[in-house]
Amino acid sequence: MRYVIIGAGAIGGTLGGRLAQRSTDHPPLLVARGRNGDTLAAQGIRLRTPDDDVTVPVAVATSPEDVRLTADDVLVLTTKTHQVEAALLQWVDRPVHDAGSGAELGTAGDLLPVFLALNGVASERIASRYFARVFGVCVWLPAVHLVPGEVVVRIAPTSGVFVVGRYASPADGSDRALLETLAEDWGAASFVVHVVDDVMRWKYAKLLSNLGNGLQALLGTDGRGYAHLADRLRAEAEDVYRAAGIAWASPEEEEDWRGDLLDPRPVPGVSRDQLGGSSWQSVARGSGSIETDYLNGEVALLARSLGRRAPANETVQRLARQAAAAGRPPGALTVADLERELDRAAATMATAVAGAVSP
Repeated sequence: MRYVIIGAGAIGGTLGGRLAQRSTDHPPLLVARGRNGDTLAAQGIRLRTPDDDVTVPVAVATSPEDVRLTADDVLVLTTKTHQVEAALLQWVDRPVHDAGSGAELGTAGDLLPVFLALNGVASERIASRYFARVFGVCVWLPAVHLVPGEVVVRIAPTSGVFVVGRYASPADGSDRALLETLAEDWGAASFVVHVVDDVMRWKYAKLLSNLGNGLQALLGTDGRGYAHLADRLRAEAEDVYRAAGIAWASPEEEEDWRGDLLDPRPVPGVSRDQLGGSSWQSVARGSGSIETDYLNGEVALLARSLGRRAPANETVQRLARQAAAAGRPPGALTVADLERELDRAAATMATAVAGAVSP
């Protein structure tokens, strides 16, 4: 079984690099574009961790047209959620061949499983428009990708923790065999893998912690000064979850499976101000886009579907999107500035609600 990893950033680069280190019979294929793809093809991927600094040769493709898919392939999408639909459309109609005879069997959308290893809870539903076999992956992997061909992984010797499961429909026998093989393969590559029947419950829990990603992008990486704002975003989201009847894994459940595996340690040669979350990385790289429309924006969407509003998350969503589009660096906004924006949004919405219900 070959893992075709679409997106070789922090998550995909770490997963692909570790699998390539340990797999000789079926090495993974990393799909990457631009300078990152060129660097990976020429030099391999450099993984820097608290315990080691290694460069691993990897197989690289720059587009779906460069890849001959077979029925033994597994697609693993590790982009940001706002990039998912475009990526899936590039792969869904690619032909899949029999590994032995070379005969064309059908399309990737009909035949191949796709795993969504990224933040948020929208990508699985998006993928289900195009792919018959969709699997969710809750990702706990504190890694940073700022330099082409390089990923800084802040933990060791474990490289990350994944919770995986079939999306929407129960896993059948072939799905369970696939999940068991994946858990074995990824487990041998320094990851901890938990296979569950309720993967979205875990992804909704992870979304709560990712609501602070936009704060990092706006305020910088020193979260001690704005922990109260992260709590405000989370409390608002939990209220919306309860109103919508959404279940999520408890902090105690998460702690049972993560333990101290995800406690970051210093990485030689890397300063703390170079270590931020996924949204911070998008802004720090000047990518021009950010995933917060599918993090804080997911809470905003859910609230509106209930006839409610989520002013704190709406505000962070808007400000982070504007900052990314304008190319503003992390920390361009002060905590006091953001507090004023949040208070203004809450007051405006309270006034609007009062006006709507007055006789």
